[in-house]
Amino acid sequence: MQVRAAAEALRAAELIKPERKLSPSAQSKNLTGEEIAEIIEGDEGFRGFIDECENICGKVFTPTDMSKIVSLRKNLGFDGETIVLMFFYYAEKLDAVQKKLSVSYVEKAAYSLYNQGIRTYAQLQEYIKTTEEKNTLSYRLRRLFGTGDRAFTKKEKNFFEKWSGEWNMPFEMIEYSFEITVNNTGKPSLDYMSKIISDWHAEGIMTVEAAEKKAEARKEAVRYKSITKNSAPEEKGSSFDTDEFFEKALKRSYAMLEKSGAKEEKN
Repeated sequence: MQVRAAAEALRAAELIKPERKLSPSAQSKNLTGEEIAEIIEGDEGFRGFIDECENICGKVFTPTDMSKIVSLRKNLGFDGETIVLMFFYYAEKLDAVQKKLSVSYVEKAAYSLYNQGIRTYAQLQEYIKTTEEKNTLSYRLRRLFGTGDRAFTKKEKNFFEKWSGEWNMPFEMIEYSFEITVNNTGKPSLDYMSKIISDWHAEGIMTVEAAEKKAEARKEAVRYKSITKNSAPEEKGSSFDTDEFFEKALKRSYAMLEKSGAKEEKN
């Protein structure tokens, strides 16, 4: 952490320059057959990885293809296992949209990954996992809000990244907040939802079950407060005592009867 902070400080002071981004066009020189053979022979097992890549693509690589793949090893430092994982991952992605993978596609993707700081097999695995999770969440959010294929607005992105990225709120909780919002307001509202999710985050509530229990407990607290308020004794002198009222009423009735009887006796 200290080394990273120091590097950032030096970059800010322009004492060191940011790492230069690489691109296939900047490294476009094709390797000769001798150079390719030398690199393959000097890296035990690399030939086998190339064979796996050919199987994934369903074709025998041309000298240009071989040059591109070997350059990923020579120029970017990717090992054979990592390159095979790239081929496998992007082949699956393109197959899902009925497109075939090419070596040029992998080459461009490899440079993009390299420029993002991904250099090892483990880092590529983590990248794939994170990317797939984001894509899945994006799809579910689109269905929830009915946005179709349009790009998310900046406001939507900020909310979604805060909920799922910063607060690690599961999609089920986002969906539940959506349901509460629509029930209470009659329409979706990002601001209203964010207030709900923010409260859950602050209280450490991460499941729908826990949120429902909290809501029920809150209702019970309000109900109890209302009952105790209504049943609390009034201030002295302002209470209404029914027994006292009826007792006085009876006394007045008796008094009126006595007066009425006295008048009748006089007459």
